[in-house]
Amino acid sequence: MNIQLTFLILVFLTFTISCYKGDNKQIIASVNEKDLLLSEVLKEMPKATEDSTFFIQRYMNLWIRKQLMIYHAEINISSDLFNYEVQIAEYRSSLLIYAYQQELINQNFDTSISTNEISDYYNQYREEFKLVKNIFMGRYIVVDKSAPKSKNLKKWYKSSNPDDIEKLTDYCHQFAKEYYLADSSWQYFSSINNKLPKFISDEEYFLGNTKGVWFEDQQYRYYIYIKSYQIKGSISPLALENKKIRNVLLNKNKIQYLKQLEDELYQNALALKKIKIY
Repeated sequence: MNIQLTFLILVFLTFTISCYKGDNKQIIASVNEKDLLLSEVLKEMPKATEDSTFFIQRYMNLWIRKQLMIYHAEINISSDLFNYEVQIAEYRSSLLIYAYQQELINQNFDTSISTNEISDYYNQYREEFKLVKNIFMGRYIVVDKSAPKSKNLKKWYKSSNPDDIEKLTDYCHQFAKEYYLADSSWQYFSSINNKLPKFISDEEYFLGNTKGVWFEDQQYRYYIYIKSYQIKGSISPLALENKKIRNVLLNKNKIQYLKQLEDELYQNALALKKIKIY
């Protein structure tokens, strides 16, 4: 688009917008007998637009380019156009159905899953829940080598005494660079192993023969306490699979809910004689 034509369009758009009083059926661009109305552009214009002329010019330019692409696409794929139209219609139908289903799920679907349902599912399909990585319960603490009370820390980090654990927690809050003290929760050992100054290649041997140990590099000491562990290939504990099972059951319930809804719509349509089968 040359400079002179751009200038004329800008003058025209400025005049058109300033004179607009509700009758905005003006055609501001055409491509192969398809028209772009000013009213269509104004509907898309945000209320907070500071430069309306710039917005309209940009919208019009993008519209023209899009129409040209559509026109040439229709010409060059005319032999397969019917197939595309069918696919587009199917895609539109799928989007509408999906949007409607999501709305119904958001409004009416019960998302509650009981602990008994999760436990029953786990017990029924127990053999399918095998660990792909080694897991452990324990503690992991990283402190600067210059941190105080290192002798106490060597005692506290693997202690089961409630007083020691309280002191350990307070110590970590003050001095630890990083720490994990939730020793009643399972976690993958690889998440800790990848942070150690020296990678442990034989995790199974390490987990089976270690209770408490610490490593160090030039700046930090890394303390690890192993309370319990399970190796890959064994049955994963329910606590680790709880969230996954809940999602499985939730999706299963959603499918059943939507199928029931579909059946109800079908039966209602039959009762109201909105369906005719010839």
